[in-house]
Amino acid sequence: MVTILQPPSFHTPPRTLHHYPSITSKTSRKKRELKEKHKQTQFQKNLNKRTLSFPKSSPTPLLINHRPPPQTQLEALENVIKDLQSSMEKGIRIDTQIFSSLLETCYRLNAVELGVKIHRLIPINLLRRNVGISSKLVRLYSTCGDVEVAHQVFDEMFKRGESAFPWNSLIAGYTESGLYEDAMALYFQMEEEGVEPDQFTFPRVLKACGGIGLIRIGEAVHRDLVRLGFANDGFVLNALVDMYAKCGDIVKARRIFDKIDCKDSISWNSMLTGYIRHGLIAEALHTFHSMVHDGMELDSVAVSTILANVSSFEVAVQIHGWIVRRGMEWDFSIANSLIAVYSNGRKLDRARWLFDHMPKKDIVSWNSIISAHCKDLKALTYFELMERDGALPDKITFVSLLSACAHLGLVQDGERLFSLMKARYQINPIMEHYACMVNLYGRAGLINEAYAIIRDQMEFEAGPTVWGALLYSCYLHRNVDTGEIAAQYLFDLEPDNEHNFELLMKIYGNAGRLEDAERVRKMMVDRGL
Repeated sequence: MVTILQPPSFHTPPRTLHHYPSITSKTSRKKRELKEKHKQTQFQKNLNKRTLSFPKSSPTPLLINHRPPPQTQLEALENVIKDLQSSMEKGIRIDTQIFSSLLETCYRLNAVELGVKIHRLIPINLLRRNVGISSKLVRLYSTCGDVEVAHQVFDEMFKRGESAFPWNSLIAGYTESGLYEDAMALYFQMEEEGVEPDQFTFPRVLKACGGIGLIRIGEAVHRDLVRLGFANDGFVLNALVDMYAKCGDIVKARRIFDKIDCKDSISWNSMLTGYIRHGLIAEALHTFHSMVHDGMELDSVAVSTILANVSSFEVAVQIHGWIVRRGMEWDFSIANSLIAVYSNGRKLDRARWLFDHMPKKDIVSWNSIISAHCKDLKALTYFELMERDGALPDKITFVSLLSACAHLGLVQDGERLFSLMKARYQINPIMEHYACMVNLYGRAGLINEAYAIIRDQMEFEAGPTVWGALLYSCYLHRNVDTGEIAAQYLFDLEPDNEHNFELLMKIYGNAGRLEDAERVRKMMVDRGL
């Protein structure tokens, strides 16, 4: 039973009609009223505590987190695939359009792993008879570089001759993977099975022709596309320019280029790189200026290729100015090429400035700056920074580092780096690494150690760079016996290289063996050198 307690009453004495309170009495009365009111409130609170105590309610978590966390496109797609799998396990029949739509989404998101999951859910009979689904699977696997699985799906298609689409996808997959011969074989198989190529077939096939470099095959494909009415297609013409330039016929490439009515940046870039590839720098620079004048966009590959092949440092600096105005300075390939330009021009401070201000660095960036200092102690400093940055060095990195150690006479550092390359980074030495080690020991006067590298450590036959490094070391340190061995190998490997004969003649001359020097001179004359 709850007892309700009445608050006590407070008696206030009556006031006469003729009494006028002062300001002070009014204030004190107000204070008393507030004080009494506070007492009553406190009393009521204490009463509630003793008699009507209820626990506080807490908010329901479901009402707080009523919104699910946002999903990425890949997460949403994965959840849809899980629901699809669950529905199929319950015996629900799935419409073929759902499989087709999901494969299209996987292709656009480059999600080959999820595409594999969908592939496993598609019934085999449906996959074989439905050309659309099979074609999209072929395209997905080809785009992601898994051409073996793509070809397997392709081989299991019942009606693959109805469309050029699956053929184009597989040809593109082989071409992008560098398997040009397989791409061309598929094109000829397409012809044998009576499947007519379309405008998307020929750019891919012509790219494969350029990769092989056989102009006869390229000309045969050119005749096919003319016969089928694609001789005026812009994409096909661009591919023809690129193919002829890569196959060595720059004149025919230019002739086709001039026939293109509406030249785009791809047309210009194909012609530009073609000139550069053939060493026609004057024509390349003229094309470059024409592109700039016409407001054409140059791709980063074309610009970096120009920088790598321009012999004039002043022209390269002018191109750099154009690059800065176009906002292309920090593209990986362009920035790396600029580092090489300033390194070759012995402007190492400018090369370092470019490297230090790059927003991001790739392995080529690190290799470029280390190579720029291949005769400087800073090469080792940059390698330490590279390791600290978490970048993984490759074979090219260690070629530059070992070369720097050889030029600086840092034998112990060279030995440490060579061991580090094999042990920590699991990089097997190639010919250039051994040449650097022979050069390292040879320049330091350790001829026996240099020769021991060739005799005892190399897993393959030494080439001209290795024996050449040993011969030069023997010349520096007047070692006749080992020099004769190195020279004999070089005479067999490079019978027309007169530099090797001259070095051996100098070795004999320094040792006072003039008759042997004369004998080598006669050998040169007999060989027409």
